[in-house]
Formats: sequence, structure tokens, C-alpha cells
Amino acid sequence: MTTDIPLNADCPLPDPAGIHTQRELVAVLRLLKDRTGLTYRQLESRARRAGHRLPRSTIASVLARTTLPREEFVTALVRACGLNPARWQEAHRRIAGQTGPTDDDPHESTPRPWQMPYCAPGLRGHDKEVDSVVTWLTNTHDPAPVQVITGPPGVGKSVVALRAVGRAAAHYPDGQLYVELRRPRPMAEPLPAADVVDRLLRGFGFPPAQLPAGAAERAALLRTTLTERRVLVMLDDAASAAQIRSLVPARKRSALLVTSRFSLVALHGSRRARLRPLPAPEAEAALRQLLGDERAGPSSRALRELASYCGGLPLMLRITAARLAARTDLSVDALASRLADERDRLGALRVAGLEARASLADSYQDLTRVDDADRTLVRTFLFFGRSHEPEIRLPHLADMLEISHARAEWAVEQLLDSHLVEVTPAGRYRMHDLLRCFARELAEREQSTDKGRWSGPIGMLTTRTTVA
Repeated sequence: MTTDIPLNADCPLPDPAGIHTQRELVAVLRLLKDRTGLTYRQLESRARRAGHRLPRSTIASVLARTTLPREEFVTALVRACGLNPARWQEAHRRIAGQTGPTDDDPHESTPRPWQMPYCAPGLRGHDKEVDSVVTWLTNTHDPAPVQVITGPPGVGKSVVALRAVGRAAAHYPDGQLYVELRRPRPMAEPLPAADVVDRLLRGFGFPPAQLPAGAAERAALLRTTLTERRVLVMLDDAASAAQIRSLVPARKRSALLVTSRFSLVALHGSRRARLRPLPAPEAEAALRQLLGDERAGPSSRALRELASYCGGLPLMLRITAARLAARTDLSVDALASRLADERDRLGALRVAGLEARASLADSYQDLTRVDDADRTLVRTFLFFGRSHEPEIRLPHLADMLEISHARAEWAVEQLLDSHLVEVTPAGRYRMHDLLRCFARELAEREQSTDKGRWSGPIGMLTTRTTVA
């Protein structure tokens, strides 16, 4: 039987032959229901047309548990989802025939969280990186319990992580936990590690009154919980290895998937995937997919220019597509003309809660939190925005900021670690165009408010910078 429902090809379902426990079977059935996009009412109606009685209340109740459902339920649900139930029936009979099925599920009464945020299906870009993360998530023999996805702001780290989670979810039947590791904007301060531990323990259903008093004891309880179960934990936008280190279990039964603007090289034993801006052809294809052929129009030149002004950053591509969707009177050519002006580019990349500046400002706020009495790090970042040279040599940077070579090297290394600059094969340093636009805005804003307190050949600042 061929399905008439557009299941997401980017996130294929596991083979029923590979399902071995009742928890895995229910997790995959839950995943199948989510992938169809059908409501409980629609599933009930489709099952009725196929000759089955499947009340929507029964669907909701069974999929909320992890005990083995009746074979009739599996058959009816799979048929309602538009698939042939034969292989699913075989999997059910194989699991039902196992001896002592409850021995495989010692935590039956423990809540199983499913906290992952929504990720739109079919998003393009970084497919190789997604495949690599999926391989790690589904490979129980890989000893590394942590995967870190790093890259500059707006490059799509969270989307890559969520796409991988969607494809590997059935391998973690004990639940999925999600924590955003920053407080709300505008300050977006990192969450303390102890707060992260407490949120995860609450996600597992531990009452606050039953938690140990000490932070170290609570972290140990979390590691024990992660070691005993197969749970997938996504930690989004980590600011340091210190936020993560106390969470890492001793062995990989559960998996920690971390996104960060920083390299997190101090997180020993972790795997690393670094994302870079999409190449021009991929960026153009992704933008066309987001817009649809009709809205993208026949002009490949204008679309190519739009993708170029977005710098190959998926977040900026999504903002551009959302703006064109919201403004049906705005043509692709007109928006491309506006983005061509670097001084107006960041202002144009803003729509309905999505804003390029906000994403870049989070990275800048991280720089201002570094213990740096003479503000070398902030001044170095702003120098890249003020400079007319696209690539900068370290000696030139030290001369212009009137600091030592060692101090300039330290500042550049901090910017490299946070993916705010990159090094060229010639050993020079450059900043992404959108970051450079942002750095220029900040430098000019500070220059206009503190004209009398500037120093250096190009007027580099020495006062404290704030972001409005």
C-alpha cells in the first residue's frame, strides 16, 4: 500500500525490523503520527474508512504510555497513517513473544519528556553535517557522549541539531529534553550550570523537594539518570564548557547534543561539527525553496544577489523569505536593491520577531562580559568594522590599536574562538560582511556619543560600549 500522506523524506522512519522493545515501538508509532501531521480526529476518521475502530481518545492514551499496545491498535494506526501494517505487525509479535518484557523497562512509572521545539520539515543546507550528527546519535558504539555543533551567529546550528534529532528520535525512547542555555534578551546572559541541572531534573519529573541540597549532588543525580536511560538532551547556545561539563555522563547511553557560537575546546571527549556559511549555489537554492518558485520569480540574478547579501547564513535567508512573504508588494529586485546598501542592510533584515541585529548583538554581549580592563577585545571587534581593508594583518592591528603583539594575538584568538573572524590561508584575518556591518554601526554610534574620548590613528575608542 502506497501512502497518500507526504511523510518527511528528510527524516525517514526507522525500519520496523530494527525495533526491539515495547518502548521503542511506541516511540516510533508516536513519531509516525507526528510525521503525518494528522490530528487524532483525522486518524480516527481514516481508520474508520479502513474498517477499524480507533477512537481518538485511545490514540492519545496509548501513545502517552510506553507499555506494549494491542496488535489491533498498531494495525489500525499504521493503516490510518497510510502504510502497510505487515512489517509493524511482525515487530509487535516479535516483541510480544519476548520473555519478561517489563524487565526491559525498569522506569515504567517515570515521566518521559518530549520537549524538543518544532523544526520545519524540508529545510535545506548543511546536509552532510546533519547526516554526520545522525550517524553519531544512532551509533551506540561511539564512546563520545557529547556532540558539539559550532559556528558563527545565524549559520543554522539549532536547525541542524533539530533536524538530526527528528531523524534519530526513535533511538531514545526514554525521552527528549531541551534547554536554551541563555536568559531572554536583551542581555541574553548564560544560565549557570546549576540552573541547567535543575531544569533537566525537573524535566525528568523529580519534585524539587526531593532533590539533594548541594549543586554537586544534584549534578551527580542527573548523570546517574542519564546513564540509566536512553535520553536525548539538546543544550542550545552554550556560552562555555563550564555550563556543560558537570552534565556529561560516564558512558553513552544517553546523548548530549550541544550548539554553541564558541568552539568549546575545553569540553574534552566531545565530537565537534563546525558549520560554515552556505556556498552561493546552496544559499540560492535554499532561498528559492523558502520562497517557492512563484514568489522567487524568474530572475535568478536578483535571487542570487539576495542570497549573497545574506552571506550564506540560513537565519538571514529565512528572514529575507519571511519579509517577502509578509510584503507581497515588495519585489525580489526591490529588496535586493535595498540590501545592496551596507548601511541599510541590517535594518532591512528584520521581520515579525526575527532580526539580524539581535542575533549578532548576542555575540557582542559575550565580548563585553570578558574580564578585559582596557577593552582590547571590544576595540578589536570594532576595529574590523571601522577598517576599510577586508583582511587585516596582526602587526597592523597591534599598531593601530597601540597594543602589544601578544595582546593583539590574544584578542584575535578570542574572536576566532567565538567565530566572529576567520583566518585566511595567508595568515590574515577577516570578518563576515554582516558582522562587519554590525561592528561599523557600533563603532559609529560610540564615536557620535563620545567624540572627545577617542584615541588612535583611525579614532579607535577607549570608553565602555553598550548595546541599546
